Amino acid sequence: MSDVLCLGEILVDWVCTTQGAELEEAQSFTKAPGGAPANTAVGLARQGIKTGFIGRVSQDNFGRWLKSVLEEDNIDVAGVVEDPEAQTRMAYVVTMQNGDRKLAEFTKISCADARLEPSDLKEDMFAKASVLHFGSISLIGNPSAEATKKAVELAKKHKMLISYDPNVRLGLWPSAQVCKDTILGSLSWADVVKINEDELEFLTGSRTIEAAQELREEHNLPLLIVTLDLRGAMFFHAGGSKNVRGFQIDLLEATGAGDGFNSGVIAGLLQYIGKERNASALDKSNCRTILEALAIEQLEQIVQRANAIGAITCTKAGAIPALPTKEEVDSFLTSVFATTNM
Repeated sequence: MSDVLCLGEILVDWVCTTQGAELEEAQSFTKAPGGAPANTAVGLARQGIKTGFIGRVSQDNFGRWLKSVLEEDNIDVAGVVEDPEAQTRMAYVVTMQNGDRKLAEFTKISCADARLEPSDLKEDMFAKASVLHFGSISLIGNPSAEATKKAVELAKKHKMLISYDPNVRLGLWPSAQVCKDTILGSLSWADVVKINEDELEFLTGSRTIEAAQELREEHNLPLLIVTLDLRGAMFFHAGGSKNVRGFQIDLLEATGAGDGFNSGVIAGLLQYIGKERNASALDKSNCRTILEALAIEQLEQIVQRANAIGAITCTKAGAIPALPTKEEVDSFLTSVFATTNM
């Protein structure tokens, strides 16, 4: 039984080993597993959360390898379908001089993740879980868009918390306008939405606090979080808002930091949601109601730990290889607070 289900893409990241080189100049790459929902699933598993992944992988050697990566972190792959007619999606990543990563190109033809069917979903997985997490890549086209919509419907039916990271990747969309319209049209499906500053500007035309507050209110979101790179994150909740400072680290590169942050938020919320649902198993409390009742101080602690996970991820190369364990996060926070109190 999984407490969290992550739905969407798992793919291969080919990361250029020459910092500052654009794709046309790149000569050598390293192979790493990736895909935002898969990264979040691994991040959750390493925080000790029972996690399942829902998606399609190719039956090629890359697809089998990606499935084995999930299994190595004890992620439930009962919802993973092997597709003999698909190929594994590839993402080509370059790293800029400041350490930020840039997705330079994707493969797009007959990719396994885009072929997820509504019939692939197993309702019993949703009936037993507390959280569904997904991104916008699976909404680009059918059949995966219809499968994602069905997953949201099943999550609502079983009163799960719904977490959404739009994770804008314009190179995969028909146009920027289609991307924007699709994301804005699906925000209200969720209870928790995480975006970064660039995505806030893309969706609203502004990077201001007021724009974020209006976005939350317009789409009736109990919790909207805007990440601010190493400066931390700001959250907007029905009970108020708060800027939560980040951590000073030696940045290597930022691949997977946002997905690690998501895993921290979901794991933090689950300590309240799971407890309430287990205590009232007969009526299975609505997770949205529990979220709306959380205090600002509780949310601040959750976001602070999520910031730590994102920061640690930035100190190592790759996405999944860089995601920390619960013990690593505990040690990092103990060290930071010990230094601060000296």
